[in-house]
Amino acid sequence: MHEAHIDCDVAIIGAGPAGTALATHLARDKKRVVIFERESFPRFRIGESLLPLNLALFRELGVEDELERRFIRKYAANFSNDDGTKQSRFPFANALNKEFPYCYEVERAELDQVLLDNATGHGAEVRMGYTVREGIEEGGRVVGLVAVKNDGSERVTVRCKVVADCSGRAAFFGSRLGLKRDVQLETRTSFFSHFENVARDPGDREGDIQIVAFEHGWFWMIPFKGNTTSVGMVVTDSYLAKRKQLQLGRPEERGQHDESTAAVAGAAAEINDAFLAATIAQTPYVRERLKHATQKFPARTIANFSYVMDRYATDGAVFVGDAGAFLDPVFSSGVFLTMKSAQLVAEDLRDAFANNDFSASRFARYEKRIRGAQAIFLKFIKGWYDPAFVDLFFAPRNFLGLKTAITSVLAADLFDPRHLWRLKLRIRLLFALANLHRRTLRRSHGGRSLVQKMAV
Repeated sequence: MHEAHIDCDVAIIGAGPAGTALATHLARDKKRVVIFERESFPRFRIGESLLPLNLALFRELGVEDELERRFIRKYAANFSNDDGTKQSRFPFANALNKEFPYCYEVERAELDQVLLDNATGHGAEVRMGYTVREGIEEGGRVVGLVAVKNDGSERVTVRCKVVADCSGRAAFFGSRLGLKRDVQLETRTSFFSHFENVARDPGDREGDIQIVAFEHGWFWMIPFKGNTTSVGMVVTDSYLAKRKQLQLGRPEERGQHDESTAAVAGAAAEINDAFLAATIAQTPYVRERLKHATQKFPARTIANFSYVMDRYATDGAVFVGDAGAFLDPVFSSGVFLTMKSAQLVAEDLRDAFANNDFSASRFARYEKRIRGAQAIFLKFIKGWYDPAFVDLFFAPRNFLGLKTAITSVLAADLFDPRHLWRLKLRIRLLFALANLHRRTLRRSHGGRSLVQKMAV
């Protein structure tokens, strides 16, 4: 095995949106940046529906024109109940911030390649097909890393000022340091694929993400430019246990978890396909849109969505994007929070280089700001799994500006101090109203919600 040694300013683990966005920011600052990516591109990823405030980040990176050429615009999020009789559309032009009325629906393989090409075009060095094996520590501080080429031909030792962990859900440092903490949500599992010939709305509504609430979870339908649509569902553990019974056509039987591990790991593609198909068939609004559709590849699955780290940095290393936290994807927050993290970390790194100080405390500002946005998203995510709260998404009027508040969260306008105080005030009011609505339902509607018909 060939031994190589690299000295650089910043070593980045991972070439997803966090790593490539951060690399672009740093390369523009004339820093020597080396990215190590375990996989080969193109690669499949979910996280395909982007939020309007992501547009500001793309403009800053200089890739907006390329995204406009490749992808379909998303002007709104449309929420529906299981049969489509109740719907509520949230145009982003109605958010508190009017500057960003749209973003894009993207196939992630393309988006990730655009961002990678942009990083290399600004001077970042990328080593594809390298797996980072360990961090190098001296005196309690990270000073580099060791990476090995996947074919075993080379071992690279890197010495650097700071390591940026952009390894996604693998969470390289956080996992090794025991910092990972599950968010207190009921376990959820997603099943998804891409389909051709899914029905769409006309005109500017073609690019709307469709979110469909049903008794056991929710569906997404994300249209791409052309004829492909991402379709997936996120379901509860109690419904997951019925997977085998649904495949066999015996949904009344009590399910068992005997085959869950194999199926979730992808070893039982037929079961996953049948489970997704059976649930689509039981959800009229989704079934109608997919009645002429063709599935492009076997259903894939991801379990146990949400976690956070106790801290987002250690001396000599900072955890960016999903390496610091990952939230349930119902409000499409992933790519935005990942790329916003990169922007904020780049700001803190400018100060760190100016002071030659890469201790964990240098990233306190980044951690505080990103945790604040995550807290708002997490509050809404928990609300989404409260049937009484879901009813408020379908309110016909913008009572006290509450639909504007929901739209602003859906647009990810969570950092601008011009709007943030009003948004937080309306969010508190929204949750107070949800509690009042819950008491009303218990008195006069048999204790069941109006949209999902679930107990509250």
